[in-house]
Amino acid sequence: MATRRGALALFALAVGAHLFRSIAWPVGGGRDLDEYLLDYVQLLDRHPLLPWPMLFRTPATPVVAGLSLDLFGGALVEPVMAVLYALSIVAWTRVALRFGRRAALVTAFALLLYQGYALMFHELSSEPVFAASFALWALAVVRAADQPAPGRFALVGLAVALLALVRPGNAVLLSFVVFPLLVGRSWRQRIRYSAAFAAAAVLPLAAWGVQNGLRFGDYTLARGGNAVVPFYRAFITDHIVSPQNGPASRRLADAMRRGLLTREPYHSYGVTLDELFRKGSFRVHEDLYLLSDEIFGWDSAYSMLRKAGVEGVEAHPGTYSKGVLTTIWQELSRAQFRLGASGAAPTSSVSASSVVIHGRRLPRPSEGQPIPGGQNAWISRPDSTIRQVWTSPTAYHFVFAHPADRSRFEAIQHRVTDLFDALPNRHPNSTLSLRLNQLSRWYPRPYHWILMGLVALAIRRPRRSPLLLSFSLAALLVVFLNALGLFADLHFLLPVAPAFVLLGLGAVVGTRAAPRLS
Repeated sequence: MATRRGALALFALAVGAHLFRSIAWPVGGGRDLDEYLLDYVQLLDRHPLLPWPMLFRTPATPVVAGLSLDLFGGALVEPVMAVLYALSIVAWTRVALRFGRRAALVTAFALLLYQGYALMFHELSSEPVFAASFALWALAVVRAADQPAPGRFALVGLAVALLALVRPGNAVLLSFVVFPLLVGRSWRQRIRYSAAFAAAAVLPLAAWGVQNGLRFGDYTLARGGNAVVPFYRAFITDHIVSPQNGPASRRLADAMRRGLLTREPYHSYGVTLDELFRKGSFRVHEDLYLLSDEIFGWDSAYSMLRKAGVEGVEAHPGTYSKGVLTTIWQELSRAQFRLGASGAAPTSSVSASSVVIHGRRLPRPSEGQPIPGGQNAWISRPDSTIRQVWTSPTAYHFVFAHPADRSRFEAIQHRVTDLFDALPNRHPNSTLSLRLNQLSRWYPRPYHWILMGLVALAIRRPRRSPLLLSFSLAALLVVFLNALGLFADLHFLLPVAPAFVLLGLGAVVGTRAAPRLS
């Protein structure tokens, strides 16, 4: 691993491990893959019909996911995921090598055994792209720390830009601009390094924002982030959004009363405003995006949702803080499993049981939701020329103000369906899947690695401890940002989980700092 031959051997071993796991876990469609593919199929359109998914997502994941499905009938999907997995293993091992050969060896071994981390590369979405990019960022950081130079810090900045183009929330790592200020020998050097980092990180993101502005009239890296933090969490998870919280919450409640409760399926299912606020719902939240664009205007960029979320946090700071901390703990203390095959386009299913509402028997909404599935925020446009019309409590269709848009819409849908059909469709090996899940159950949780690392740092004092700790701090910053707006989901932690493994093992077996001469 310290040589090119060793790195190639590890790369081949990781590819083999991925292909072996693919017997149990064929690569399937991951979280929000439909929106990423809607972005991909319109990426080169001069006037896209569906701008919402293109503004809500950044381009790196759509390009990787779309091309791997589009080229050669999807034959590249599993090789691409295998390469991303192997690159991440090799990159983290090279990072660990900076803390000693033993640290590199045990880190490589531990990551190859990390079934939860490996599973992420069997779900086509932003997570595997994020994980590989985060590993490359960590490698760029140690290279810059080893031999500081403006060019090397520029590479760190470019890696941060790539991370933000994979997931917009990763722009929080721009805060790492303080890192160059701790490396140089003089303040002049430090400022040069920091300027190189900042320029390389900000310019690509600014260019993408300008592209969004020129193309869609929305000068932003990604649209909707201000609604996710804190409204999504406050409404769905903590249930602290209420009309009593303030003026924005009352305006939102009035819009929901007029714009949701009078429509299907809310009307037939007898959903009340109190129920929407008291229980929350990710399906209702999806409708709130459309409602906000229709009532408050596309240019509002969901500011009313954000304000209602902030009012909820201000009214219930204890509940919100406890919820955020609980989410972080859940993500740090849980193991990841794959209980069933994934590989089809997301569909909304309804339970076979039924429920009687006002004397009328209706299908019971799945997943404990107040309404059936079928929400499609991605149809939203600034001119609202595409609408979703429900013709019954469970059926809907799309209406177009311009008839010519229907054929374009259907062509986009057909392309997305073809891409989903390109996913591997073989049956997984259930016996091997069970054994891999069992291994995942016994693998140390992220908090175990953190505790091990902190204790070992205090006792052993390995060399370059601040650098070793910095990767976990960056990872925790990403986890914390997600927890501010979202519920517990290991998909938000797994891409950065190797940083915790490195902290634990690097602190325990890494080369110790030379004793100071008295």
